[in-house]
Amino acid sequence: MNYELKHISEEEFSLAHHRLEQATILQSYQWGEIKTGWQSLPFGFYANQKLIGTVLILKKQLPLRQSFFYIPKGPIMAYEKETVTGFVKELKRIAKEHHAVFVRLDPPILRSAFKMDEKPVISNQGKVQNLVDAGFEHEPLTLDLHATIQPRFQAVVECKEYQLQRLTKKGRQGVQTAKKRGVELEMCGVEKVAIFAELMKKTAERKGISLRNEAYFRKLLTVYPDSFLIVGKINPGKRRQTVKRLLAENQQAIANLAENQTKKKNKLVETQHSLEKELAQLEQDITIHGEKERYISGTLTVPYGDTCELLYAGMDEAFKHYMPAYYTWYESIVQAGKRGYTYCNLGGIDGHLNDGLIQFKKNFQPLICEYSGEFNLRTSNWLIYKAVKKAYQVKMRG
Repeated sequence: MNYELKHISEEEFSLAHHRLEQATILQSYQWGEIKTGWQSLPFGFYANQKLIGTVLILKKQLPLRQSFFYIPKGPIMAYEKETVTGFVKELKRIAKEHHAVFVRLDPPILRSAFKMDEKPVISNQGKVQNLVDAGFEHEPLTLDLHATIQPRFQAVVECKEYQLQRLTKKGRQGVQTAKKRGVELEMCGVEKVAIFAELMKKTAERKGISLRNEAYFRKLLTVYPDSFLIVGKINPGKRRQTVKRLLAENQQAIANLAENQTKKKNKLVETQHSLEKELAQLEQDITIHGEKERYISGTLTVPYGDTCELLYAGMDEAFKHYMPAYYTWYESIVQAGKRGYTYCNLGGIDGHLNDGLIQFKKNFQPLICEYSGEFNLRTSNWLIYKAVKKAYQVKMRG
């Protein structure tokens, strides 16, 4: 069979992509517009002149006219032995044309998919072996979140008809607390990107890490026009008035009780204590931050194929007692389902499944999807390959 990689237009690429299984946002034509500093090379993969796959190659220019290829979550094709062999032959030809020292591949090959309380069952090892037999070097599997370019472990929720009952008890309480304490949500787009970027800045400062800026979020929302933001806000002054009114009504209800209504009185006293505690917190918040409306949490979700990717989420830590993150994340999943998408990807997690990130995400009862990791294909002489790979690994560790 004759295999060939050929440049194709955005229209051809996108039409083919939507017909292919496992098509992901990282292999979409538009992702090349997002990745500044990389050259985007979109190809169709043909067998006897019939389109059987697509691949978006990202090219990074290196010194001395050399380059490096990276294929995130691709190629999108069947990973049968003959197909993989044909693809590698063509990939080497393209790499030679672009003086690529080596190719790093992060294929959409699922290694296992399991719930948090289940034991993983390993699968698709034949597809992995086909890549190795065709010349790829399989990088050692790692559990660390940041050891690979893309996280090997992802938390994914089936979002059709997603309801509050699907969350854990803690998750349901988080959403209900946010609603009870007056958190309101807005679904919006690029018009609120500055607000979202500020929340992300606060998140980055809290974690001591570097995250994307407003320009990047604006580009995502523009390049993928079906993307949406959900931002949570509070109005402390307004909520204080509401709590004071509820307290007065509750006190009156207690005063109107008959002496024998002990059970009801206990319940009302409990409500009284809860409202008093909330009022004290509101007074403290207003003293520090003022009583005007504030945005305190947000998510940015990008739909593609059958999946909504919840790519970024931010929160103002000073208002975490309002539990806004539970509410914004939950509503993002609900909206993904309402828009007809099958899955909502909550993003990468650490493979040890014991860090703070998974402790939060597990409240949405996700499926843990483990991928088969990264593969390298040498496309130059050994000395150059080893030197460039070593430099790349040092950069990754830094």
